[in-house]
Amino acid sequence: MSLAVANPASGNAGGRAAISRRRRTEIVRAAATVLGRQGSADTSMKEIARETGVAPGLLHYYFASKDELLLAVAGELDRQMSEAWAVAVEGIDDPLERLVAALDAAADLCARHPELWRAWLDVSMLSLSRPALQARCRELRARFVAGIETEVRGALGRLPAYSLVAPRDLAGAISAAVEGAAVAALLGGRDTVSWVRALKVMVLSVVVTAYVTAGQEPPVARLAQLLRPR
Repeated sequence: MSLAVANPASGNAGGRAAISRRRRTEIVRAAATVLGRQGSADTSMKEIARETGVAPGLLHYYFASKDELLLAVAGELDRQMSEAWAVAVEGIDDPLERLVAALDAAADLCARHPELWRAWLDVSMLSLSRPALQARCRELRARFVAGIETEVRGALGRLPAYSLVAPRDLAGAISAAVEGAAVAALLGGRDTVSWVRALKVMVLSVVVTAYVTAGQEPPVARLAQLLRPR
């Protein structure tokens, strides 16, 4: 048996790295708050530094430009969406119930963190003329759609007939609808819950179609139960 002797320098380096990661996260969240309050066009790096409580020079140490910081905020939305999705479906085996629970989680995130969605809208619009931003936005959107597709395939795979909609296409439509509901809520000041409920009705109508195509009676009572507020 041998005992490894820790290197004090490496321990200090690990501690510094942890502090650096924590500070970076604080900056990203502060940026999301400011961007959600006034938008990208009216937000300067100095304002974000003030919100975070750090010197502007330190802010530039972590993020070379506002575009880079915008991408980090968009990544924070992706992280929170993934975490909310995972928590919502944990321990649920029924694929339809998993899909509905995930949509509810998305609606809840829209309501609790509108600033993240505003930042995502900003970076999406900016990406139309900036290739680096566009590549990152495509990556984040593709990952979001892929997660939805996994749930959709699990649900459609248990239906008595093949769905008329390809899982990838349905996942893309759900992703676009969630984004659209979040943006509409930002513009109109309305809660997203009613819109997401309508989206759930549309998604579950695919299930009804599959049963009808197979010549079977759709499980109406079960679907109605899934639409009740959780």
